[in-house]
Amino acid sequence: MKVNSLRRWCRPRMILVISNRSENPAHTLEVVTRIRATRAKVYLVQLPGPVNSMRGSVHDFPFLVTDTRTTAEEPSVNGTRQAFLWAEILSEVTIVKNTPIERIPALADSLGAELVVLTIPAVGLMRFRNGNGFETDLFASLPLPILTFGPRMDMSVWNRTDFRRILLPITFGPDQGLQLRFACRFARRYQGRVTVLHVFESRGTDEQPWERTPVAVEAKLPISELRHEGILCPLEIAVSEGYAARQILNFHERKGYDLIIMGGPHLGSPARGLGHGVTEAVIAEARCPVLMLGRAIESISASTDLSTDSRLRNTEARVRSMEVN
Repeated sequence: MKVNSLRRWCRPRMILVISNRSENPAHTLEVVTRIRATRAKVYLVQLPGPVNSMRGSVHDFPFLVTDTRTTAEEPSVNGTRQAFLWAEILSEVTIVKNTPIERIPALADSLGAELVVLTIPAVGLMRFRNGNGFETDLFASLPLPILTFGPRMDMSVWNRTDFRRILLPITFGPDQGLQLRFACRFARRYQGRVTVLHVFESRGTDEQPWERTPVAVEAKLPISELRHEGILCPLEIAVSEGYAARQILNFHERKGYDLIIMGGPHLGSPARGLGHGVTEAVIAEARCPVLMLGRAIESISASTDLSTDSRLRNTEARVRSMEVN
């Protein structure tokens, strides 16, 4: 389960692109164009919402754009070009219109999606009540990797084959091994390299200076296991001190990474506005795509634990059967 999931997420065959009618259609067009180049099956899911009134641009998805005439007041060359591009894309992209955000997790599950793409981060932070009546948000509800494009990102410089330099901020915990495994598999697909960054926020009273070094961080990572599994990629370790989100963004600005992979919220995490959580703050300010694992890694850990418990129960049952016989 663990290995298969990591492989599928690194090479998704079914991708959900989530957008809404109030954002810039040209931005959506850029995202879909690049995502379609992965050769995966793409579903473009349109959330309900008001149409953004923008002069000289395509106001909705392409099959609704039929009038591309040029008027004396305002040429529509850009609008015509976008309409043709949309028409080309539509031949290979399935559009699902007016889908309430609370239906997205069920839709992703029914379609067998392996990656969710948010064209604007605010979409993922929309809150809703799940089937149990608890308030949650999309980030904490999807057991899949979520690729986001923040408001400060320049889409014109992004290319799907440019994931050569990957930044992986980590915290020490039970999921760090899975996060590193995913990042290495992802980097190997693009012949890239991973920088593992750990931010120390405050100095512990009983902590020695050597405990805040790259060597100390490396000792806590499953490097030998990855080498044994044959998935170790070119890797470097870095450390920093300060507020996590700010240090991650500063490090990214200095080095210029193509992708940031974050752990992100888990199921049951409190829903927070953009900028209050570390992941949300990074998404809001990063000039590159941010791939959030969050619930995806949590779902693997849970399934792995269940499989282990099941094997233990089966072993105990066989032992008891042998004792009886």
